Amino acid sequence: MHFALLHDGRPALLRVEGPPVGPVALFFHPFPLHADVWEEMLIACAASGLCAAALDAPGFGGTPALGQPLTMEKLAELGACALDTLGSRRASVVGCSMGGYAAMAFARLFPERLSAIALLATKASADTEVARQNRERQAQLALSSGPDAVVAEFMPKLLAPDPAPGVRHRISELARRATGQGIAEALRGMALRPDSLPDLPRWTAPTLLIAGEHDQLMPRSEMEALERGIPGSRLVIVEGAGHLPFLEKPRVVAPLLTAHLQIRVRG
Repeated sequence: MHFALLHDGRPALLRVEGPPVGPVALFFHPFPLHADVWEEMLIACAASGLCAAALDAPGFGGTPALGQPLTMEKLAELGACALDTLGSRRASVVGCSMGGYAAMAFARLFPERLSAIALLATKASADTEVARQNRERQAQLALSSGPDAVVAEFMPKLLAPDPAPGVRHRISELARRATGQGIAEALRGMALRPDSLPDLPRWTAPTLLIAGEHDQLMPRSEMEALERGIPGSRLVIVEGAGHLPFLEKPRVVAPLLTAHLQIRVRG
């Protein structure tokens, strides 16, 4: 089921699976995809009794672009608006890659609304100057040549070298709903994000970390830094997966996520 919500007068699309009155799990998607990339995870969470909700970030899927850099704080605030729309004060939060940056911003801005958190293929450190310059190059490329020019740079690195049949085609289909403006705004917003490493020792929400064994975009050391920084966190390496372990190995990741996100439910 899809819902339209309004945040600061702008529409956004929210996909929801599961009982509307159940505990909420809120998903932030990776760049340059949209909420439907979480389909298997949403269905698994719904089957476990959770209300699983995933946003289309501005400029991706069914949400129009902002017309300004999409900072991770703006994305976190959109997530809080989604919880208000669902009538939920608290939620478990899941984020992969860019979605992980948004989840960390959510934890910084709304710690009282966080029940548990799962971070996949992401990092707490800020961009280096070289990385920021590359994001700006890609942003200008998206605006001048369209989204496909930037997506083509990411596609070979999103998955493990030998993904399961059909996965690469599915990623291509999902990426086709990204706009050039949305890609540029997200790239510029990611470049502006702060270093979240100093925040991590203050986290109290149960935290699960998931990395792909063959991730070509996120160094293992970044996930290990998250594990060292977050008290009581646990890092799981998914064999045979790349930057999108939940999509490449859904039968491995779904039970990990559903068990973790119900920690507070069981409590």
